[in-house]
Amino acid sequence: MGIALHKLAIVAFVGFVSVAQAAEVPLAQIHFNELDGVSSWRSGGEATVFVKDRMGQWYKAELAETCMSLDTKKGISFLTETDPDTKVKTSKVTVDHHICIVTSMSKVPSPAVPKP
Repeated sequence: MGIALHKLAIVAFVGFVSVAQAAEVPLAQIHFNELDGVSSWRSGGEATVFVKDRMGQWYKAELAETCMSLDTKKGISFLTETDPDTKVKTSKVTVDHHICIVTSMSKVPSPAVPKP
């Protein structure tokens, strides 16, 4: 019985540490709702998407997951949500009914066009 409780305590501690580490993931400082709309986008890899606003400025958005490896043929959507309690903004990318959190977004020059 003592060993089972010890194992349970270790599992609970590991779960607590994992939640605490997830809370430390930095979120984007630039958000989609601050852009002048998104006129186009381009994949930059499995967890990166480049977006172009209507003024022609490109941004590189790094994602917490590999959303860009999903089916993007039907398009993707960009949104920013504000937590009503903390007022913290979180930008997200939706691909094929899957939501990925943007961990960072920064202005960049036009991304290179991938070669076929």
